[in-house]
Amino acid sequence: MKHLKCDKPDTLQPEHVHITASGLEPRKAYRFDMKLRHNYGSHASYCVLQADDNGNVDMRTAKPLRGTYYEADGMGLFLSMTPCEDFAYGGYLRCTPPIPFHYLLTLSDPTGNVLDEMYIKKHWMHPLLTRTEVEYNGFYGTLFKPPGDGPFPCVMDISGTGGGLHEHKGAMLASEGFVVICVAFFQYKDLTNKLEDVDIEYFLKPIEYVLSLPYTTDMLGIQGVSFGATIVDLLSTRYHQIKAVVSINGPHAQCSYSMLKEHGKPMNVPVLDDTRLYFLNTILVTAPCFKSLTPILTEENAIPWHWIPKDTAFRLIGSVDDLCSSSVHASLHIQKKLQETGHYVELEMVNGGHIMEPPYFPHHDIVYAKFQGFYCGYGGEIVLHAKSQERTWANTIKFFKRKLGAPPPMPDWVRLAQIELPQKPIENRSRI
Repeated sequence: MKHLKCDKPDTLQPEHVHITASGLEPRKAYRFDMKLRHNYGSHASYCVLQADDNGNVDMRTAKPLRGTYYEADGMGLFLSMTPCEDFAYGGYLRCTPPIPFHYLLTLSDPTGNVLDEMYIKKHWMHPLLTRTEVEYNGFYGTLFKPPGDGPFPCVMDISGTGGGLHEHKGAMLASEGFVVICVAFFQYKDLTNKLEDVDIEYFLKPIEYVLSLPYTTDMLGIQGVSFGATIVDLLSTRYHQIKAVVSINGPHAQCSYSMLKEHGKPMNVPVLDDTRLYFLNTILVTAPCFKSLTPILTEENAIPWHWIPKDTAFRLIGSVDDLCSSSVHASLHIQKKLQETGHYVELEMVNGGHIMEPPYFPHHDIVYAKFQGFYCGYGGEIVLHAKSQERTWANTIKFFKRKLGAPPPMPDWVRLAQIELPQKPIENRSRI
């Protein structure tokens, strides 16, 4: 009998699974297709693997003869997903609310006949978490709480210039046992539509809210990506409740291109040299522009790193193939400034593009950015970027646990032995 087997068909998103096939003809080549059908469209990957002398295939050890990945890797199909025709060009796979991903795995023989198929389910949100939409004192967000009374260390997660509310990173952090508040700050409900109208004091509201909860400790971390990384750097200079900062691929300063207000007035920022941008096959590349900020930073327009309490720790992630932000340059600049002020700072340089997500989030190398009004290049080779997401996510969890305190261990849930596709998906389609 020819069939597929997955040791854990019901897992959290970062967990590895072990996929095998048996009952095949020895030394014959078989095709494995994986498809992720999300409300925003589809992503897919494939590989062709040769059965061994006993008619078995083990994805952990079988090197593809061809496919979307190139070395033996048990998670290769998850790592190498590319968008299909029904996924909007330049679209972004928004996971809000963080519904599980259902992957369809299909096994075909050398003539193309389908021999077997199965679904694999991966959760962005641990099934025992509580998800609560928050509207309090003028701010909007989503709170994720682990089961139990705590006390739990907490993390605030924000995104960049894409606007709206993004929950998948926060849900994954909470699945490790943290209380997490995901915060929207523009282009959401009745909030302003313009980034430059956002006042930095807005972020104090969710900080005070999450720290006031009866089941949280006073240990607060914060994470941001892209301009969200610049924002979390800024927030650490104003709000000393923040004890740990994860800053991912953000510019090392505000500028005339992306900036906030303070006390109702525009903040003093340097002017970005946008003559350095260029187009690569019609795709906007802005990374060189941000390097131009460094020589014109002054005490008045730079981030005041010396305002940050000495017990606030930093983790920086810089992608070497980032086409959107000068992430290597920015990370080295920030590291130098924090070392000069005597702060703990760790820096991880990785292969990849601009948006470094949790594991197995499909890679986006081109995204239509409403903020810029162009298709923006994010960079990164699919598999190298995905492997970096595996590593950076694991190291971020370790960092938060070291600096905020390890939360109580998460209990397991009753995992399904066989997965069926939901009959009625949530309508939340991508529109550009």
